[in-house]
Amino acid sequence: MRINVWKTVLIACCVLAMAGLSQTRAGELAQEEQIGIAPPGHGGPMMGKGQFEPTPEQTDHILAEIKEKNPQEANDLAKLREKDPNTFRVELRNHMREQFMSRMMEQRGEQGKWQPQQGQMPQAPGPGMGMMREKMQEKTDEFLKCLKENYPDEAAKLEQLKKDNPEQYMRALMISGKKYGGICQAVKDDPNLAKVLKGQMELRNKRTELLKQIKATTDEKQKKTLTTELEQIVGQQFDLIVKRKQMAYEDLTKKLADLQKEVNQRKAEVEKWKGKDYKNQKVKERVTELLNEKEKFEWDN
Repeated sequence: MRINVWKTVLIACCVLAMAGLSQTRAGELAQEEQIGIAPPGHGGPMMGKGQFEPTPEQTDHILAEIKEKNPQEANDLAKLREKDPNTFRVELRNHMREQFMSRMMEQRGEQGKWQPQQGQMPQAPGPGMGMMREKMQEKTDEFLKCLKENYPDEAAKLEQLKKDNPEQYMRALMISGKKYGGICQAVKDDPNLAKVLKGQMELRNKRTELLKQIKATTDEKQKKTLTTELEQIVGQQFDLIVKRKQMAYEDLTKKLADLQKEVNQRKAEVEKWKGKDYKNQKVKERVTELLNEKEKFEWDN
């Protein structure tokens, strides 16, 4: 089974995003990750941080189009729309992004020209594109290695999916990159930050599970116990947010100290150059250089 080009392009974007995280600092990660989702009934072309949010009517039309091509996917999305509206919006955006890339490639007449191996990036034409492909594959390999070391279950799931269904593997890899990419880059660049990010992810998972249990139970006593546990989890989340802000503050303080050091050096240099004796010395040295320059014979011309 061959991999569609547009899905590969999505993976390329994901990998490049992960590569860009090498420039990330604690201060830029000081807030919990949130997906920009518009409130119900307030759809429009662009919502949140560059997120497309269709109106309810547009959503119905999109689902109808999906149903014509893939009834099972449309049915799954419709169920998700009722059960978990937020996750539904994310999945719908993913689908729309995939369709956009597919149509763009078709319009350019590039559909079906590349023949990649299963689970591999396609060989793009031209030396520049080839280098980009190699870089993206390198970043992907680094990410998968990080997953294997830190989240072996996730790595094993991707590895199996790569064998069973390469197309689904590419999409799963993109989703996994969004979820774990920041942590993997922090593991490489800042182990202390990585510990905090791992802790936050673990707490978010616990929080989600507790919320499900609270909503599912009708036992008031159990609900009270679960709510107490939820308060503890949220308290721990708050502590990690404070810790990240502390790390951001320390990082900024260090940068400020380094900048002040450079300012002092520049100031000392300027004061030195203002001195009359220093100026006279440099002027004489330059004049001597100019007078002693000899005409050079250019043999190669």
